[in-house]
Amino acid sequence: MNTKTSIVLLACAGVLTFTLTQLPIVPTALADPNTAHPEFDLAGQWPSLGGDYTRSGMSPNEGLIEPAGEWTREIGGAVVGSATVGHDGRVHVACEDGRLYALDAGGTPLWTADVNTPLLSAPSIGPDGRLFVGGRDGKLYSFDPNGRAGWTYAVGGEIYSSPAVASNGNVYFGSTHGRLHAFTADGGKRWSFQTEASANLQGAVFASPSIGADGTVYIAGLYDPTLYALDPADGSVKWACSFALYPENANDPNSAKTGGWPFTSPVVGPDGTIYQTLLYDSHLYAIEPDDGTIRWSVDLLETPVIDKTAMDFDPDADGWSEPVVGPDGTIYVSLDDPYLRAVDPSGILKWTIRLGDLGGFTLTVDANGLVYAACDDGCVYVVDADGRQIGRWQTAGWPAYPIVTADGAVLVTNSQDDSMLITDAANTVQTLSVDSLQEPAPEPAAAQ
Repeated sequence: MNTKTSIVLLACAGVLTFTLTQLPIVPTALADPNTAHPEFDLAGQWPSLGGDYTRSGMSPNEGLIEPAGEWTREIGGAVVGSATVGHDGRVHVACEDGRLYALDAGGTPLWTADVNTPLLSAPSIGPDGRLFVGGRDGKLYSFDPNGRAGWTYAVGGEIYSSPAVASNGNVYFGSTHGRLHAFTADGGKRWSFQTEASANLQGAVFASPSIGADGTVYIAGLYDPTLYALDPADGSVKWACSFALYPENANDPNSAKTGGWPFTSPVVGPDGTIYQTLLYDSHLYAIEPDDGTIRWSVDLLETPVIDKTAMDFDPDADGWSEPVVGPDGTIYVSLDDPYLRAVDPSGILKWTIRLGDLGGFTLTVDANGLVYAACDDGCVYVVDADGRQIGRWQTAGWPAYPIVTADGAVLVTNSQDDSMLITDAANTVQTLSVDSLQEPAPEPAAAQ
């Protein structure tokens, strides 16, 4: 069970409703906070979950190019969202211990800021270097690049949604009360949009919004099987794409129906196509950006590589993590099973490969098309564009959300306390280099 699985299980059980006593935000400077900060180059190298605000997961950097210095830094709590990389390669990590950590590119601590409530989203970086992060107390927190607290706004509902920051500084994020909120860079509220509820469940947004090239904001609620395209000016609906009982064959209304709940963030491809995975659904969907129609869907369980008679086959495998888009437009995607898939832009499943026994992958792809899959079995696997595993790293915990850094290393957060368990085990953020890459482990199935 990965962190995201734990989140939804706890939310469905209704145990994420408490709040903590709030104390003042306490920044701890480990570098001189009065030093004049250099001009920021937009939002940095990897400003939020999935890289840029299309959430495509595609890095501009090349991994495994040459040995890079490895480092490991202990942090005080598990990491629910991704780390982010900003100006000069500095790393930002938001933790369940209530602290936002800033490290330099070599892992040296720069500062911490304590908000006294678990931080649940990736810390997103705006075009001026400001950081935005959501907490379990239902507040969005902002910080300047040196960790000084900026504005804070309480919206109600825990904020697992990693904020999306537009080029003009406007900030978009969701909460478990089912709303998407829009704010100016200085904390002025612009509008909010309410997703729908389902049966006896109130609306909830766990997904992180994405932003298209024209500024359109895309979001979906967990219990509302609909992807919405919103006008950034006022939050009005440009179109809505329903996943409820969608015909598997668009040309045959009597074909088998499929559909589920959007937990993961919508991913915007280079041509504007939106890709979405769902809970309770084994399909990957491609949605037209102009009108929200479903261009195609592909069942990720329908591949000869997967032995459906095997004891470990899961017929209910579904989408818990975002797909990523490679430099050639290939979409790489996983379900909560041990298989990584590649789908071409026309919706044809290109290959499937088994990686270990557990699955629970979070993915990224580098500028050369190498795919990095962090897994619940403690490994980070590297797979080339043809579906061949070329190596792996074994870590000591649950690595998640790999990021390819400018020097070719792979940065991961590593929640050694399994996020929800009480333990003395340390949590870390660390980098992995080509010189410690291990040979591929023997696998029972080859890509095809």
